[in-house]
Amino acid sequence: MTTNRFLFLAMPVRLTLCLFVSALMVAGLSGCGSSRHVSAKRVSSVGAAVSGKGSGASGASQRIDVSGSLPAETRRLLEEARRWMGTSYRYGGSTRSGVDCSGLTSQIFVNALQIKLPRSSAQQSEYCRRIDRSELMEGDLVFFRTGSKGVSHVGMYVGDGRIIHSSTSRGVIVSSLDESYYRRTYHSSGRVERYYAMISGKTGKNKGKTDKRKDKPAGAPDLKQRMEESPVSVPAEDLDRLLAGVSRKVSEKVSEKVAADPKASKAVSVAADLTAVASAAADKEKAADRVRKALEKKRRDLEDIIDQKVDSVISDYFD
Repeated sequence: MTTNRFLFLAMPVRLTLCLFVSALMVAGLSGCGSSRHVSAKRVSSVGAAVSGKGSGASGASQRIDVSGSLPAETRRLLEEARRWMGTSYRYGGSTRSGVDCSGLTSQIFVNALQIKLPRSSAQQSEYCRRIDRSELMEGDLVFFRTGSKGVSHVGMYVGDGRIIHSSTSRGVIVSSLDESYYRRTYHSSGRVERYYAMISGKTGKNKGKTDKRKDKPAGAPDLKQRMEESPVSVPAEDLDRLLAGVSRKVSEKVSEKVAADPKASKAVSVAADLTAVASAAADKEKAADRVRKALEKKRRDLEDIIDQKVDSVISDYFD
């Protein structure tokens, strides 16, 4: 009788503990999160049923079709993606023996197109040009926020509303973006400009870099152009010599004026000193900016590692 009463009282406690364990396992299945090798065999029925992730729960086709109508570069990406199907998950991995989410996308692009992407999912998000989800095409990257801060997971779009990615619990699989988990954690979509340039015939530029050359405004030709267009016929060689002589004489006249006027000479000296000081200050500011960017990168990397380590601890605890 006493034993039966004890079992009856313990039932609510056991039920609460089971619910708590299930919740932790769901958290451990998200993102690029484990710091140890996670075998593809680790498709526990509890994890798949509770999380609703992966092809087992959604029925997403694991087949990646490569249509002959696609650009050659796109076909190479998809064919390379096929080769990674079924690879186990490993935090920090980038080989067929184990790969994480950003390692997978990096390896697909470098092997197929010799395009080197940044290593982490957050850095890849910054590297890409942001596009709307409705604009997604094969080869674009899709980013997710599985933790508390920013981008922490990435996959490559393969068409039909699906992505290939490396899941911590299932390894490299194809998942549907319509699954509730990916709808909830979706962060953004991005396009690799160099890849887009290849398939569109346009000139691609790395994000953040611009062409610093400035064209002269229309209607403002330089002196040589105006002289060449004048009615007076002047041989090009004579024109170059004339311009060089004019420039030299102007410089000499300015130097004479400055030398004859102590105030002007002092002003030129002060201006030169100020220019040197400004240049030194600019160099220091650039150096400080580089340090700030490096520290910010380290901070983001550390946040990624912390999020991944937390997932790893939870995952290891319930192995």
